[in-house]
Amino acid sequence: MLKTLALAALLALPTYAIETEGLVPIGAYQSIQGDTITCQDSSQVKIQFLTPDLVRIRMAYRSNLDDGHSWAIAKTDWAPTAVTNNETPEHVAFQSSKLKVLVHKNPLKIEIQDQNGRVLNKDARPLLGDPNNTQKAKLFDPNAGSMTVVSKELGVEEHFYALGEKAHKLDRRRGHFSMFNSDTPKYTEATDPIYQTIPFYIGLEDNRAYGLFYDNSYRSHFDFGFSQQEFTGYAVEGGQIDYYFVNGPTIKDVVQRYTELTGRIYLPPKWALGHQASRWSYYPDKLVEKIADTYQSHDLPLDVMTLDIDYMQKYRVFTWDLQRFADPDGLTRRLKAKNLHIVNIVDPGVKYQPAADNPEEQQPEIKDQSKSYYVYNQGSKNDYFVKRKDGKQMVTTVWPGETVFVDFTKEAARKWWGDLHRAYLDHGTGGIWNDMNEPADFTEKGDTGANQRDSYFYDNGKNTPHAKNRNVFALLMCKATYEGLLRLRPNERPYVITRAAYAGIQRYSTMWTGDAPSTWDALAVSVPMFCNLGLSGETFIGADVGGFMLRGDGEMLTRAYQISFLVPFCRNHKDQSGYDQEPWRFGPYYENIIRKYLKLRYRLLPYLYAGLDEARRTGIPFIRPLVLEYQNDPETYSMDDQFLAGRDLLTAPITKPNLESRRVYLPKGNWYDFYTGAPQKGSYLKAAAPLETTPLYARGGSIIPLGPEKNTVDALPNAPLELRVYPDLGGRAEATFYEDDGKTQQYLNNQCARRKVSFQNHQLTVQSTAYSLPQRKLNVRFYATQASKATYNNHPLPLQKHGNYVEVQINEGPQEHVLKLQ
Repeated sequence: MLKTLALAALLALPTYAIETEGLVPIGAYQSIQGDTITCQDSSQVKIQFLTPDLVRIRMAYRSNLDDGHSWAIAKTDWAPTAVTNNETPEHVAFQSSKLKVLVHKNPLKIEIQDQNGRVLNKDARPLLGDPNNTQKAKLFDPNAGSMTVVSKELGVEEHFYALGEKAHKLDRRRGHFSMFNSDTPKYTEATDPIYQTIPFYIGLEDNRAYGLFYDNSYRSHFDFGFSQQEFTGYAVEGGQIDYYFVNGPTIKDVVQRYTELTGRIYLPPKWALGHQASRWSYYPDKLVEKIADTYQSHDLPLDVMTLDIDYMQKYRVFTWDLQRFADPDGLTRRLKAKNLHIVNIVDPGVKYQPAADNPEEQQPEIKDQSKSYYVYNQGSKNDYFVKRKDGKQMVTTVWPGETVFVDFTKEAARKWWGDLHRAYLDHGTGGIWNDMNEPADFTEKGDTGANQRDSYFYDNGKNTPHAKNRNVFALLMCKATYEGLLRLRPNERPYVITRAAYAGIQRYSTMWTGDAPSTWDALAVSVPMFCNLGLSGETFIGADVGGFMLRGDGEMLTRAYQISFLVPFCRNHKDQSGYDQEPWRFGPYYENIIRKYLKLRYRLLPYLYAGLDEARRTGIPFIRPLVLEYQNDPETYSMDDQFLAGRDLLTAPITKPNLESRRVYLPKGNWYDFYTGAPQKGSYLKAAAPLETTPLYARGGSIIPLGPEKNTVDALPNAPLELRVYPDLGGRAEATFYEDDGKTQQYLNNQCARRKVSFQNHQLTVQSTAYSLPQRKLNVRFYATQASKATYNNHPLPLQKHGNYVEVQINEGPQEHVLKLQ
């Protein structure tokens, strides 16, 4: 007799071990009405097809189903799906054109099959619940409710991916994970939980993928065969079971459908793709300018200077320090003259400062707030702050000292918070960095959330506890920030960065992986973290280049840049006590290599920007594990020391010291060394990797666009483009490049353009959509060709031969144009 699911190992805090002893299975089937089943113990089960390949399954243990509200879901207006119901003595079947859901009656278990009867997902045992709250003392938060456990059969060869930000290998198989947003500085591999909660995973077995999204914001846990061989476990510490099954068969199918459900990224201003400089903290304003000038005098590309918490008046959000930053308008104006932008950090903690409410004044953010703080006054007056169970404001401790948090579940509070960002935009700020939004609490001393357990949130009038709302706190803060920025500047693109998150965060914010240390292990684990974040819907991601805490060295910093030059969010950030790690700090040798890769990043911006457009339209991320593109290749299933940047660039970074070479795997097909153009066959190979270089390959069949060498994103907007054509084994290649104004919301009104470029039969065709594009010169390189002549629109064209390629130059026209090689 099995007494336990052995989920105790899932918990970061073993004091709160979860056991299934004392949990009782859901009752057997009793009746059905429409799509809802009632069980003999009054439990309810609802089967709802949203599309033929997407089904929502809700289960209320010994109670009625709730209203099913979710902050994560973006799309609710699905077209009706034809579903047939069929009941037999053994089960009830719900069937669409692609899926069949069997609800076995006694014991009540759920099985999902494809249209051919193949089992895709199956309960290993019935839902388990705690009708008598026997496990309450063992829950992390006794206010949460009761434990519920779902068990699924574990395939012998099944692999698992996604789950958002986890300091873990690519394949989650044999892993155990907790979902609870936690402030975890200096984390290492296997530290869990950390900053984000994305309770969505992808299963892959026999080359067929599916997805499961458990949309419940209470603390939860996943066991992928860590504690036993037979099944995976999902345990949640409150609320009801509400999950979405996404049919594949490819991982891409799953990611596309999941991001359709929870939303896709927005395009930030294009300058956000530039190199960003940050420190806790650069101050005063003269130092900010000095650092910016040093970057530029060293010929190091840079677009952003970040202001950490010391720009504020004693850490009061929405204020500027009256001595350190006495003239924010002048600072941003001088930086903008150098094509540089400012990003301000904004924490959720509002200084608790009861005082006489001063009359409203213009631009209070640049007035002395030491006697009466306008943000606290307004929030308190309007009842916008989180309360404890006794009805008093929840006062915690963060940077300002005594601190209160905004109840972002209140719509009015979100609007108020968003509008407060006028205090930055009016002074020239370009973006907002939401930090400490787990929310961090200094009184807890490592016991994350302990001081906040008795707090309650409005939650659409339900007044629910901290246990339900903690994991969505950051999501709602970012929602308030994003919507506020858009409301204040309707035609400008918001730029928001976050540390913590819940599913759906990609609709409102970019993100970075928090306070990682400057260690080689942290550098290595960043690669699978980026890949799984991408599979979880988050495309605009990155890490603190070189690490935030502890002291690194020139070699580590250089290797970190050789990863981050391909990653959408590229920011050098260091804590106040750490050794300086701007690129010049370790001497010219390391600086020269870093400069080389920053320059290459800026040349690759057309390629990176096209990748963001693809993610916005399809949900397919820019940073990709190899398994996403090569799902039929078992070599890729657990490969977490290489990644793809877009579909067409493969890199195998160095994440250990003192290496001069490494083994690289190139999947089936043909590849090209990006630096030399030398062709490579798909296979394992030994690649040279002295510190001056990192292995990088272009896929055969691709066309890679490169812009000019430049030091800011907005420089040289009409400069020539270089197209590098890498034919596949059949002599073909193709790509689509994306352009818009890079600043406004007009791309949403089709004020954008895509160049479709294809090469076959020795002929390159370039087609552009109707939106007006700058007419540029195109320098086209063709690799793996013996051509000696070229014509452009039937006119002879000079052709230059080089070692591994031939090159021609053309003046782009407004219509389709054709370049032929002979």
